[in-house]
Amino acid sequence: MIKHILKLIKSQFRSNTWVLAELVVVFVVLWFIADYFLMQGVLMNRPVGFKLDNVYQAVVSLRSSDAPSFVRYEEGSEEPLHNFERIVDRIRQHPDVEVVGVSYYSLPYTRSNITDGVWKDSTHLNTRSMKVTPDYFRVFRINSATGDSPEKLGETLAGLSGETDRMVSAGVAETLFGRADVVGSELRISGDSVPKRIVAVTGPVRNDEYDLRHVNVVFSLLDLDYMFKDREMDEEEMTQMQVTFRIRPDVASPDYAGKFLKEMKRQLMVGNFWVSDVREYRKVRADFLANSMEESGRKLFSALGVFFLVNVFLAVIGTFWFRVNRRRSELGLRMAVGSTRPGIQGLMIGEGLLLLTLAAVPALLVCVNLVWMDVLSAKVMPVGLMRFGVVTLLTWLVMAAIIFLATWYPSRKASRLAPAEALHYE
Repeated sequence: MIKHILKLIKSQFRSNTWVLAELVVVFVVLWFIADYFLMQGVLMNRPVGFKLDNVYQAVVSLRSSDAPSFVRYEEGSEEPLHNFERIVDRIRQHPDVEVVGVSYYSLPYTRSNITDGVWKDSTHLNTRSMKVTPDYFRVFRINSATGDSPEKLGETLAGLSGETDRMVSAGVAETLFGRADVVGSELRISGDSVPKRIVAVTGPVRNDEYDLRHVNVVFSLLDLDYMFKDREMDEEEMTQMQVTFRIRPDVASPDYAGKFLKEMKRQLMVGNFWVSDVREYRKVRADFLANSMEESGRKLFSALGVFFLVNVFLAVIGTFWFRVNRRRSELGLRMAVGSTRPGIQGLMIGEGLLLLTLAAVPALLVCVNLVWMDVLSAKVMPVGLMRFGVVTLLTWLVMAAIIFLATWYPSRKASRLAPAEALHYE
């Protein structure tokens, strides 16, 4: 069958040359589109390190200084710190709440973060610095790289010495040391003359599904007393502290955030602080992704990809419809000498698929040269044989589906010619 189809293609070489040229161009363009979406799929399915089910954020705001009820404290007063701690404690004491964590510029799905440079020997790495309380790991269910529980990580963080100890994510360990088991090793942080000892390694932690920049994280213990007294944070700066909590699964509901805020609104007004909003963190994630540049770019690229595929389908179906109609006399003769209708259809579809396979050879040579010229991005995955093979297979399958659909109807119509009409065409 294949030999016969090859002979047919060779006998109609001149007309098939244009078809092959069209398929080569389409294959190359579609190959790059398939590579883009494959890399997006790989990136989106990598773990972010956070579990957001039943997690909420309490947004702590500051009363306006013009308000009649605004309280002015004496210079050096610790009352603002105690007021903030009272809000956290009251959330913790709610019967629905399992655990409460506090962090400083350290939440996922946000554009606000603190960066630090770290060194090991001569290797430099930019990292995200996350200051968190021990219960932060329980709120977001962050495990260690070796499988230790969030509770164990929290205990380790609680025992940290702020001067000499740090916890790092798996990204830092693998980038600087080439392995995840680096507990006891040392690294240097920019601005510090004393090296920091690594006391634990968390699993992979990313800001969001598209994040490639903040995959390297250094954790340190958030000490509210130190931040307020030694850093001299005022009340306005205290509102930058991020309060998150996890509730029991049996009390979760779609409108829980609103119910919680309504129930606790008065209790969460302390001094000049008040909780202005409670957000379900899955909605925080959805809003962040919906407004991200990466999501907008993906939607735009998806729209262009669909537009391209529709045009490719129309072009291919037009080409093969013309080829089938031009060969009605040949198909008619085949019907007259005994070819079956499924045989005619199979012949035309097989010819289209074989033309695609022949066109794929020069198209892949073009793709190989473009890969060699570093046109493809290697940020998500190295450009290796496996990636090249998977993208090639996906491209061939998509093109094969288009050609199958483009040849099925005209070949079906041609195969239904009556024998008398078939002989008339001959």
